[in-house]
Amino acid sequence: MPIAIDGHKKTFSFKCSCCGKVHEGGPSFAYNEPWHTYSIPEKERARRVRLDSDLCILDDEFFFIRVTLEVPIKETNDSFLWGLWVSQSKESFDRYAETLDEDQTGDSSFGWLAVTLPGYVGESGEIVSLPTNVAWGKERPRIEIHNDQDHPLAVDQREGISWDRAVELALRLTH
Repeated sequence: MPIAIDGHKKTFSFKCSCCGKVHEGGPSFAYNEPWHTYSIPEKERARRVRLDSDLCILDDEFFFIRVTLEVPIKETNDSFLWGLWVSQSKESFDRYAETLDEDQTGDSSFGWLAVTLPGYVGESGEIVSLPTNVAWGKERPRIEIHNDQDHPLAVDQREGISWDRAVELALRLTH
């Protein structure tokens, strides 16, 4: 594990044990749709799911926006970046959708993160369901898991993950 020298932080990188390539920079992985849509049978999706790269409405009853969750990688300036979806109330969803092309800095909402993240769930693949604050801005909203949560993902977001943990997660997700 590389360490900081003279107070300078290293750029995260690792040599992949599967493909042999050196990967540099904070790993980034994203879900193209909310977890909830995967349970909708393919023949019903066109009728029940409205989805684009930023917004999702399920059955005209459940509302989701695409967000990012950053997990700092200790002793680097890099983060492990997750592209995820959070639920929104209809009011928050409508307000977000109406101002999507504007600078939304300073606005925010509450959302529930409900995903199955490799490295953060047990063998049965249970859902990670956590309360979040959604900070809107000039780009895709960022989420922070509520501080009172002791789930490993919440702890990792607050405290950061080791170089080795970042490599473990990246390998799990890439190969």
